[in-house]
Amino acid sequence: MIVGMTSSLSRRRLLSHAVAAAGMGLLATGAATTRAAAAAQPSGQAPPVLPTIGQQFTLSCVGFGATLVVNLPPPLPALNFIGSRVVRAEVGDADFVRLRTLNFAMDAVHPLFGRVTLRLPDIDSSPDSLLQLTPDGLVETWTQSMALTFERSGEVEGPFSHETLEPGKWIANHIVFPPPPQERNPDGSSAGGTRYVLQAPIKYGHDSTEAGQLRGFDINQGVIPG
Repeated sequence: MIVGMTSSLSRRRLLSHAVAAAGMGLLATGAATTRAAAAAQPSGQAPPVLPTIGQQFTLSCVGFGATLVVNLPPPLPALNFIGSRVVRAEVGDADFVRLRTLNFAMDAVHPLFGRVTLRLPDIDSSPDSLLQLTPDGLVETWTQSMALTFERSGEVEGPFSHETLEPGKWIANHIVFPPPPQERNPDGSSAGGTRYVLQAPIKYGHDSTEAGQLRGFDINQGVIPG
């Protein structure tokens, strides 16, 4: 009888230890992403935090040295764009939010084309941007359609308007979101903020007819306080 009771108690202890171990395993798995994201931060830096649904941010935008690929002899025109972007956190979960672009405007000036403007198209069908909490920190994929307008073309007065034939796509790795404010260097380029790297040339034109491309159009973005 004592032997049976001892055996029964031993099995109960083993079972309780197994349940406890399983519980610890679940806790470890649930915390893995948070620990990895924290480890990816510089020493002493708090882990990144996603914005809450409904938060809205105005970001300054600086894109220097974009190459305009058109039917001209080299060197191809280089454009320096300055402007802003307004985004709002729309939907999300524990590890992501969708960012909707409410407004977007950038301008450049070139001797051949006069003022060159980028705006949201009349009908913006591009998907909301995705801001994800990953083991490497916050990663944003910004996808954006644009309307592109040239004030003139050489001596021919415009305006000449085009739209992107497919949305442009940028990726940014954030330490924090919104990205920190940026300042301007004496030449107008950006200091600070976060760099959004263009993933492929932006093709623009009418319907399916390509008129030109924007290449190397990386954009530094930083929150405008207030």
